[in-house]
Amino acid sequence: MRTYDIFMQLHRRGTATYLSLLITLIFIMTPTLSACSTLTPNPDVQTAPRPASDSPTIALVLGGGGAKGFSHIGVIKVLEENDIIPNLVVGTSIGSLVGSLYASGYTPAQLEQLALTTSDSELTDFVLSNQGFIEGLKLKSFINTKVGERNIEDFPIQFAAVAAEKNTLQKAVFTTGNSGLAVQASSSVPNIFIAPRIPEKVGKKYIDGGVVSLVPVDSARDLGADIIIAVDVMAANPANLDSNATAINPPPSLNSLSSFWAFLENTIAAQPNSNRYSSMRLERDRADIVITPNVSHISSIDTSQRRVLIAAGAHAITPQINAIKQLIEDRSHSKHATP
Repeated sequence: MRTYDIFMQLHRRGTATYLSLLITLIFIMTPTLSACSTLTPNPDVQTAPRPASDSPTIALVLGGGGAKGFSHIGVIKVLEENDIIPNLVVGTSIGSLVGSLYASGYTPAQLEQLALTTSDSELTDFVLSNQGFIEGLKLKSFINTKVGERNIEDFPIQFAAVAAEKNTLQKAVFTTGNSGLAVQASSSVPNIFIAPRIPEKVGKKYIDGGVVSLVPVDSARDLGADIIIAVDVMAANPANLDSNATAINPPPSLNSLSSFWAFLENTIAAQPNSNRYSSMRLERDRADIVITPNVSHISSIDTSQRRVLIAAGAHAITPQINAIKQLIEDRSHSKHATP
């Protein structure tokens, strides 16, 4: 029986069976993400003008990590409750999705409401292709609709989405242009999403920024940040590890849509004991403040888990608020100091 006929029969039997076959065939039909793990990305990035201000430029850097990225909302919520508003938001993958909405003007309460009410079907469009099985057009349209069809440069907060050029794995930082397209590129996990072209139809193909910069601290610094608050949702929780281990989720079961998204989390995670993982860990550690929500045990994104993830983000940043305020005060004094 032809592969196409198998797809059609299983599709008629139900979504869960269909996704199970798709995820199984991905290991047969296409190379895995780990094939890219030893390549070194090009760190060059186009630098944007810094905001005209006597205060330090505060960057919020939101890392990739599939469903775990809902914890970014909890971080944003606590920052705003303490009157800490970033001048710049830089995101990879799910970090670019949350970051684009926040930078476009969404309040933490609005972000939380979106997180709790947006279904997976609103973001995923399944196709039959040897390039992937999610087209990504729904994700692009979702973002563009939610931000009022505005381009990135029209957001009230400066925003950047980090992706990687598919053929060379050179890092790309999008600070202007179509918002949804930039988020689509930043979130296009290889072998799962079809890589979009930028410019559309004629440009280069781009894939998930987590391949080269899971927590894009260096990009924020290149864009003029004085203070960088980075959120790493893929970090191992020390209580769950021994000294030689790295947090990797157990393989998810393939019987539901939420398990499918858990699979994406495992795909995007940096591989341990590799040059790529070490490089990205060093980049993350160059932030002034690193927030690591305790979400290593969570891989499902049903509504109850989304609430848990948001709460985990809030819980992780709360103990560091005083340190952040002190850092802002210190940098403000240093900028006003007479040379």
